Parts: sequence; structure tokens; C-alpha cells
Amino acid sequence: MRYCLRSATELELPAGSEILVIDDMSPTLDVPGLIAETGLVCRYERTAERVGADRMVGRIWRQFLDSGHEHLLFLDSDMVANRDAVTVGLRLAARFNGLISLYNSIAHAGEATDDELVAKRTVGNAATLWSRPLAALALDTVDPATAGGVDHAYCRLLAARGVPIAVTARSRVQHIGIYGANNQYFGTLEHGSDFRPDSLVQWEALGFVYDDLMRRQQAFMPPAVSLSRVRSLTGKVGSRLKRLFRS
Repeated sequence: MRYCLRSATELELPAGSEILVIDDMSPTLDVPGLIAETGLVCRYERTAERVGADRMVGRIWRQFLDSGHEHLLFLDSDMVANRDAVTVGLRLAARFNGLISLYNSIAHAGEATDDELVAKRTVGNAATLWSRPLAALALDTVDPATAGGVDHAYCRLLAARGVPIAVTARSRVQHIGIYGANNQYFGTLEHGSDFRPDSLVQWEALGFVYDDLMRRQQAFMPPAVSLSRVRSLTGKVGSRLKRLFRS
């Protein structure tokens, strides 16, 4: 999170913009201390109770629509962003009538539409750039508390309404949360394609992640499959097939 906040201090933002840091009742992190340490100028809020990722998206949509801002960028706490990420996103949004993500995840297939954008059927919520009409549509139609994955729900909604989704061909945001509940093994690690750091802070973040990955390689290997367990399973399948053929 320290790297995320440090990269946020470097963002080139239009006049009148603001950065909002929401602490979802973290039991371990001193978020105000990290903000002070990094020198980030922002508004800070701490939830009174744990909200969770999906409901937090709905809460932020609502706050965005109650504000006077025209666009909203989600930046997860395990990400770093190029200094020009927002300005590039706004420039592309001016010519693209849909949802844009600044993160070209290798986990979501897509097809290039031009040199700058890749069309996709689905995206994760991290690094998505929202206009007011899109946020209002999603909030009116998707219930984050029951969606079972708010990003999946609004991707289905946008597809049904004919609203296109695209990502920047070159990721302007990179995921650095390589170890955790969602992405902890090789083959499932999240990564933004063709990210190019444009500041020392971003290089340091990638260096930190690479060093951690190399020093603890075994922690990122999937558990070994027991050979006896495999034999047991194949034996059961074989016996079922024999019974099926006999019948």
C-alpha cells in the first residue's frame, strides 16, 4: 500500500480533482500514518464496519454521483499507476462511449481495436474509469450486496445494453499484490500487460515485487498432487466405466 500511495502522489490530475482513500476498517494498517509518510494530499475515510470489496464499489459509485466530479477512477491498494494514467484515460474516454480500464489484465482475453485500445467482454473493477451516466446505470441495476462479484454483474449488464468495454493496450496501472487470498500461485498471478514505469517510485515497486518473488519462489508453487490420490481417483473412474459398459 505504501507504493500505491507514493505513486498516487505523482498522478497528473485535472484542476478540481481529488483523491479519496477509503480504509475498510483495516485491523492492521495505520493508513493515516502511511498517508502522512508518503505526503499524499487526499481525503481519508474509515468505515464504521467492514464493508467488503463488492459493497465498497457500490458505496464509491454513490459518493461519486453525489459529488460534482465527472469521472471516477478506481485504484486498488495493491496497484501502482503511471503519472499520466488519468490524463491518458480521460483523453481516450473522450472518444470512446463505454467503460474503459487502464489495466490490460492477462486474465481477460481481448481483441485490439486500434493502437491504444483493446476490446474485452469482461474486466475486473480495479483501474476502471467511470463516467457519471455509466456509474448511475450500474448503481440503478446492480446490487453490490448480492451480485456475487460486482464486476461480473456489471459486465453482463453492459453487454446486455450494448455498452462496449475496452482497456488500454499498454497498461497504465500495474498490479503488485502478488501474494494473498486471490492470486498466490504461478498460473494465477494477476499482471497488467506491457506496463512501462515512468517514475522511480514505480520502478522501485516492481523491483520490490520481483525480489520477493525470487526469494520466496516455493511460496508461489501450487501444492503437489499426491500420486496415490491420483491412482485412487483414476481407479474409481475406471470401475464406473466398467459397470457402465456391462450395463
